[in-house]
Amino acid sequence: MRTGSTELQDKLPIHLATTLLRYPNSLVFSDFEEDYEQHHIIDALESVSTQLRETNSDFDLWRRLKQSGRAVLRPDELSGKAVWVDQGTGKAKNPGWKLDKFKFLPMVNRTLFEVPDKKWYIFVEPDTFIFWQTLLAYLSHLDWTKPYYLGGQINIGGIEFGQGGNGYVISRPALEKVVSHYQTHQKEYEDFTEGHWAGDCVLGKALKDSGISLTRAWPIFQGDDIGNMNYNHQTQWCQPTVSYHHVSPSEIQDLFDFEKAWMTDTANDTTSFLRHRDVYRLYALPRMTAPRVDWDNHSKDDRGPTESLESCRVLCEADNACLQYTYNAESRCLTTARPNVGQAASNITSGWILERAQKFYDEAEECHDVNWIS
Repeated sequence: MRTGSTELQDKLPIHLATTLLRYPNSLVFSDFEEDYEQHHIIDALESVSTQLRETNSDFDLWRRLKQSGRAVLRPDELSGKAVWVDQGTGKAKNPGWKLDKFKFLPMVNRTLFEVPDKKWYIFVEPDTFIFWQTLLAYLSHLDWTKPYYLGGQINIGGIEFGQGGNGYVISRPALEKVVSHYQTHQKEYEDFTEGHWAGDCVLGKALKDSGISLTRAWPIFQGDDIGNMNYNHQTQWCQPTVSYHHVSPSEIQDLFDFEKAWMTDTANDTTSFLRHRDVYRLYALPRMTAPRVDWDNHSKDDRGPTESLESCRVLCEADNACLQYTYNAESRCLTTARPNVGQAASNITSGWILERAQKFYDEAEECHDVNWIS
């Protein structure tokens, strides 16, 4: 797991109490070495060249942490629930984000050093959730002795890579190749990283330069959060689902409990797996209940002002395609034909037409064969 000192206290504790208990082996990388709640945090930047660490302005936070520890962090530097990021450049106001791009290659290097004998290596972020049993089912269909790099594909400047927040998986032969290549070309990649903004793209380039192409594993690995999925996407519906991104700590707990109950129901059958269709039926539908205050179910079609939530519901019901609605602080009614659970949000109330949400599932495509992308 790759995190940072500015977000660690907000996002790591839930994993220490849930997901990291499930993983048989785990390493947590950050920009500051420390012991946190009896878990050792590795400084991913320890092997970056001395000159870069001492002179690059992006390392200002790292130098402060190295000198005085976590106490130097200012309240405005803590990420809390979200970090503002310019979608064009990836540059954030948070100093921890500026450091993040430098962590990826040193992280894979240290990972292989710490645990050189594993078949598969799974890399995640604190706002990633992995359906563990489904991932194991997926990997059981692949040959770990081959150089695999699996992830949800994205492209920046002609470089294809697995987006970090989706989670990505590297087999041992692939990890050995990219680490060996990095160790003999470290300065080249540090120079490249200085001029780039996305560390997962830097890693993708290093893997490609090592002769390893990305296996495009979307939509098994995908970047939507659990409350804002595109269940209308036919390509997704019958595919297995392994990962979710932008997941809050409360959602991590909810998904962890959901998978735990599902695993119990399947008698821990290691061949069982979840499709997107299953998650809609078993997770999403039961949460599309009575109207919820301070909740946004991502209804986006603006139907104009209405007198009340009830008036908004009536407007939705009059449209046969409408599945759900929201009533916001400006007294506007928003509806959609795309079903979703949503997330907590202030000054918004959301509701669903329950029988239509159920009908959406009943009339959707049946799933038979499974495509384990390889």
